[in-house]
Amino acid sequence: MLSGLSLGLAFTKEQVLSLSPQMFPCCRGNGFAWDDTSCGYHACNLKARLFRVQDLLNRYQRYFPNSTRFPHQVTPAWSHQILQELASVFDNVRPPASVSYTSQRTQASLLWSKAFAAVWRFGMDVRVTRLTEFNALELSQLTAASDKPFAIFIDQVDKLWDPAIVEALEYIVQQAYNAQTYLWIEFVHEQSMGAEDASDGTVRGGIARRLKKLKDKHPLDLLSRDCLSRLQGLSGIKHQSGNDSHA
Repeated sequence: MLSGLSLGLAFTKEQVLSLSPQMFPCCRGNGFAWDDTSCGYHACNLKARLFRVQDLLNRYQRYFPNSTRFPHQVTPAWSHQILQELASVFDNVRPPASVSYTSQRTQASLLWSKAFAAVWRFGMDVRVTRLTEFNALELSQLTAASDKPFAIFIDQVDKLWDPAIVEALEYIVQQAYNAQTYLWIEFVHEQSMGAEDASDGTVRGGIARRLKKLKDKHPLDLLSRDCLSRLQGLSGIKHQSGNDSHA
């Protein structure tokens, strides 16, 4: 497999995309070419794919306006690994879902690089989001049915002690499970480093302690058992906990 997530693309300083004509001798990057057999022009989805990649980069810049690294800017080793992972998933060699963890909340992860490659190198219908609330319209668009395979990428899932965030995530997992679609989820997870503070005997102190216990839990422990079971069925992950079912 040719290396490079952005093979065939050219970028301006402002990350505006264009096609490299020399990489597309069939159409010179126009997305259509004359076909002598049919005596007509043959069109491909090259321009549509370019539009989807640009839309992904625009979304990325809205989420990370101060980022100095863009999704396609990864080392050759990471590029090769990402392409191999995606190829294995889309060829059904690996499970259709993947779960990962990060301690970063402000820096973009490799999930965006995978989404970029899924769009450009594999032509996949990709939907990317960061869950900050329960937005019915966004969730509906994210999980909308399609006659073609699609992939959902959920970046830096955090604050699962918030019922609205849990409800949104569990809805996505359920819809992905029902459709057996591709799903990547990255959870924010930091191990607690300090000992629990002693009680100060106040109501505020008690609430703070309970919230800290929730924050210190593993992200999967904050999901319902039904949701965890679906996620395990999609990804093959092993995790024994999970809250009582409320799905």
